[in-house]
Amino acid sequence: MKKATSQDVAELAGVSQATVSLILNNSDKITFSSETKERVLTAAQQLGYKLPQRKKQQEKHSSHMLLVLTPTLTNQYYAELIQAIEDYADSLDHRVIVCNTFRKPDLEKFYLDTFVGSHVDGILYTFLPSFPRLIEQIAVTTPTVIIGEKQADLSICSIELSNVSAGAMLAEHLYQLGHQKLVFISTPFNQLTLAREQRLEGIRRQLESHGIMDGLEVLVAERQAEQDSRDDGLPYEYSVGRQLTAELIRRESTATALIGVNDMTALGILAELTGRGFHVPRDFSVCGFDNIFSAGVTTPALTTIDHHLRTRCQSAVDMVIQQNSLPHASAQTPMVNKIEYTPQLIARGSTGPCPARRGTVRL
Repeated sequence: MKKATSQDVAELAGVSQATVSLILNNSDKITFSSETKERVLTAAQQLGYKLPQRKKQQEKHSSHMLLVLTPTLTNQYYAELIQAIEDYADSLDHRVIVCNTFRKPDLEKFYLDTFVGSHVDGILYTFLPSFPRLIEQIAVTTPTVIIGEKQADLSICSIELSNVSAGAMLAEHLYQLGHQKLVFISTPFNQLTLAREQRLEGIRRQLESHGIMDGLEVLVAERQAEQDSRDDGLPYEYSVGRQLTAELIRRESTATALIGVNDMTALGILAELTGRGFHVPRDFSVCGFDNIFSAGVTTPALTTIDHHLRTRCQSAVDMVIQQNSLPHASAQTPMVNKIEYTPQLIARGSTGPCPARRGTVRL
């Protein structure tokens, strides 16, 4: 006798095959009337239909799936970070699900609700979680690592760069070139991206160590939701660099060096200056952070800070896999490692000696 199928049940009950699946799986996605449920259950019983056996929990984990959450893909830094994760994870027979949250907490929560529990073996955050206490709970059973950010009171593993040191390196580089009037141009400061304020702090501290107490001007974009989908199609961080540089020009600032919070912002600064006829670095020096690919091929090539990106991504994947290899009892008290890498200055053509007669060229 032919084995009954869900299609047979659907035909007998007078409903769709999807309805049969939803009702027999006790799905809460759609509400059905008691009459419809009764027809489906009765038809299944009459035909002797049973749902296919679910895979055992240990078989689910054989998929070796990692969830990567990123706030945006318009910044090349995140695209390169994800590529590094996927490349290394693949070499270890792990697959990667990439979810772009567009910096929206509700979308971040949706992805967590959808994948955490039975679908993934680990989580890699490329920004600080919007729900830190929830992530601490998730980390008890699902290894979780944050790449690029660190919060001291958060009991979650992290692989980050010393952003204060990175800022200090750029400030020292510019100081040695004779610059003592700097501008830091940034996207909004918020609790999800502490690196922005940490980089600024490093710049300020280094200038003060040389007795320069009033040589730093700070321009920060308005505190509002960061939007990556713009009518002009330009990345948000690049546009911030252009817009705030244009504002600086209107102010006729006496700054000789402009520092973008990251390379995307610095590329916007560079484009605005050259578009208005200024020469970099003869008139102004420009630098950023991240060492993305575009930083090395623009004209002039951008002075920046290297993150050891591939090494940090590999360390994060290794950390997740290592935690999954621990005995079940150990997983109830998850290992919390916080690793900090030392940044590296990459000096290129966008920075040069401070103009001898700075007053002759004003922003």
